[in-house]
Amino acid sequence: MQTQTCRNVAVAVAAPEGAVGVFMPRPRTKANLLLAPTLTTVRGGKIVVPVLNLIGATTKLPSREVLGTWAPTSDDMTVMELDGELTNAKVKKWLDEKFGEAKPLSNEGELRMGHMGAEDKELFLQLLRQYPALLEPRTGCPLATTSPVEHEIHTGNEPPIKVRPRRYAQSEHGVIDGEVKGILKDGVIEKGDGAWGFPVVLVKKKDGSVRFCIDYRMLNAITKRDVYPLPRIDDTLDNLHGAKRYTSLDLHAGYWQVLVALKDRDKTAFVTRQGLFRFMRMPFGLANAPAPSRG
Repeated sequence: MQTQTCRNVAVAVAAPEGAVGVFMPRPRTKANLLLAPTLTTVRGGKIVVPVLNLIGATTKLPSREVLGTWAPTSDDMTVMELDGELTNAKVKKWLDEKFGEAKPLSNEGELRMGHMGAEDKELFLQLLRQYPALLEPRTGCPLATTSPVEHEIHTGNEPPIKVRPRRYAQSEHGVIDGEVKGILKDGVIEKGDGAWGFPVVLVKKKDGSVRFCIDYRMLNAITKRDVYPLPRIDDTLDNLHGAKRYTSLDLHAGYWQVLVALKDRDKTAFVTRQGLFRFMRMPFGLANAPAPSRG
């Protein structure tokens, strides 16, 4: 395993197919490897256990070493089981008791619900009718997260950086002015007066429109990197083994739901012909931005 990574590892167990149990890792001599206690199901004589390589160099787990113990859950133990709580009948009863009848959605005919059965589709529609705002198009800046997480930019004792603005065509100035006006109104940015400043970059998208970006390359070069391991997509897919239905969650303007720490806002500043502005919400292009947006 590479350093600062997390992977799912298949571990052999002597247990019947489909048995559910708890894996408890034993103390290891390799302090940099961390095996997580896991509730898991036996598939093909193996269970899947998350392993983290926190520090140190690249290493590997020995192929014939006892990694821990696995014990089946008791018959009277309810662990991560719904026990029928989400059967269609119970969900329908809950909807009827809590909400009663609801008006059909204006765009029900446009909803794509895949290969769900007629009963499941009707129940799903009843649920959506109680929360019509979920299907309304979202614009502008969302509310900031209520968690204490803020994006910090650690640059040590490096002096402030100010990069000369680029030259733009008159039409590009209009695009920049319009973008700044919009995100200033939405509370994404505010007027700045610090010693930092970076140029605006307009990136042309495939559909011909342009994306408003800031060139933070010089800031990223002096930023202390956050190397905490992000989930690997292949490990995430492994965890979906045996699932039949999937739900994806895409946050509306996810970056803008994270506040920039007050002490670091000047470092996000950019320059236009309208003046100096700085980000209150986390902008695109910063070195460590992906971690807090996915946390």
